[in-house]
Amino acid sequence: MGNGAGEIHPPAIRRVLADGHRRHHEEPPRNLNAYRITEADRLGEGGPKLKFQKNLAAIETLRLLDAEERSATPKEKATLVKYVGWGAMPQVFDVDNTDWRKEQFRLSEILSDEEHQSARATTLNAHYTAPTVIGAMYRAAERFGFKGGRVLEPACGIGHFVGLMPEDMLCRSTVTGIEIDPLTARIAKALYPDADIRAQAFEQTKLADGFYDLAISNVPFGDYTVHDPRWNSYKFSIHDYFFAAALEKVRPGGLLMFITSRGTMDKLDSTLREMLSTRTELLGAIRLPNDAFKKNAGTEVTTDIVMLRRLSPGESPAGPAWKETASHANDVGEAFTINEFFASRPEMMLGQMRLTGGMYGGNEPTLEPDRRNLAEALAQAVEQLPQGVYEAQSHKIAEPSLDESIPAPDFVKPNAYCLHDGIVCIREENVLRPLTDMPSDIRSRIRHLIPVRDAVRDCLRSQMDGSAEEHVVETRHPAAHVQWRPSDVARREWGDSIAPPPEDWCLAHFANTEHAAGSRRWRGQNLHDGRRRDGVQTARHFRQADVRRPQSHARPVLH
Repeated sequence: MGNGAGEIHPPAIRRVLADGHRRHHEEPPRNLNAYRITEADRLGEGGPKLKFQKNLAAIETLRLLDAEERSATPKEKATLVKYVGWGAMPQVFDVDNTDWRKEQFRLSEILSDEEHQSARATTLNAHYTAPTVIGAMYRAAERFGFKGGRVLEPACGIGHFVGLMPEDMLCRSTVTGIEIDPLTARIAKALYPDADIRAQAFEQTKLADGFYDLAISNVPFGDYTVHDPRWNSYKFSIHDYFFAAALEKVRPGGLLMFITSRGTMDKLDSTLREMLSTRTELLGAIRLPNDAFKKNAGTEVTTDIVMLRRLSPGESPAGPAWKETASHANDVGEAFTINEFFASRPEMMLGQMRLTGGMYGGNEPTLEPDRRNLAEALAQAVEQLPQGVYEAQSHKIAEPSLDESIPAPDFVKPNAYCLHDGIVCIREENVLRPLTDMPSDIRSRIRHLIPVRDAVRDCLRSQMDGSAEEHVVETRHPAAHVQWRPSDVARREWGDSIAPPPEDWCLAHFANTEHAAGSRRWRGQNLHDGRRRDGVQTARHFRQADVRRPQSHARPVLH
């Protein structure tokens, strides 16, 4: 319904003239509530066990914010931003590792079964990006000419690419972040409440094509594929998939800047590079040494920053060659096959290629660091990139309609009402339509009915799906305590002008009635057995009704 783990957050409603033309005026600064990461946060410091404690502190802080239904304070955000995920400590999920037994028990206590399963699934890719690398990527974007716009982060984690975006750029940008792990996405939303954070897998997210000015990320990488009907036939590895899928979301002339496995550039299978070379211009690439993420993510892996500009219609491909591979020998005579871009520009590799062990195996080509400081080496590489190649949209392209930017979640039924980022919406076909033109008093009534309907559904579902008795009783508890204000008779509550869908009306009416009477307010009493302490008596159905097949000691209420 837009208020659970899969919550999505639409961009702010745009100001549009009655004739459909955009107002031309100075936009107010954006993202004023975003947390700003500084050196004082000391991200990535400490060993695995200290990182585990910081993760726990962040989760406990998030739990407190959820319980108190409030925004994070600056101090709490400073705790949340130290969450590093679980990629640096897979031992916490290894039941045979006795050295982590205490941490394993503690994690099981603080995470739900669903959260624990999701967290375990992220260990392969939950390696957060070093601030030094992110800072260099934004300096490259500025060198290209990007000053702000619509930014997509398709694998955002807790949002370091937002927290480290230059201040002036962030104030001029709208940010969409996609994160597959629900708990991580909630931390990102707490840190960056003005951003559009979506707790979904990127391949399941519906975004407008040709809309974003910049896609920037440290994408997941590994030798596995994802299911996306648009790209299944290519059988791309996940890191290559992110290039192909994200480029569709970037407008002509827009930028795509990803950290990826060196395989994207070096592997013999050039399918992705062939495809991208017809649609993009390679602005440059920087190969990072294998220790670039060691401090923050606890991993040694050779990665590349690949920077592309999407071609405009009719524009011919340009830029350096990068479709093919070429031979390369290092300073000790070891021979490698690497991308032709790096073979002709070894200065863009921040170290020396070696045949050594790495994250995924031994005797593999690895870029070992030279004696330079990483920040210094990155600065020198960025100076080699072209300048002024990005042009801001001179004529604003049409914003995607709210139909495009708010896809309907599967669990919202056709013609059903729901709350989406606090806005009352109705599902029409496969999209959510905000009911901004509805009178505020009617919107308020619908807003109060939605949690009642949802509670009833949960209660009835538990009785029909074979759930254990304990779960049935548990679902009755929230249903009996859902916040609700008394109603008049049915039609007066909804109003003649906006009747609810039949199934929603039946559920809401069932929840709010006792033998066809409205719920009653009890004054000056503290009541139990289904009656709220704040004075609202809930429907007796939540306490007594059971739609399952009757047992010998009970009789059915519904038929």
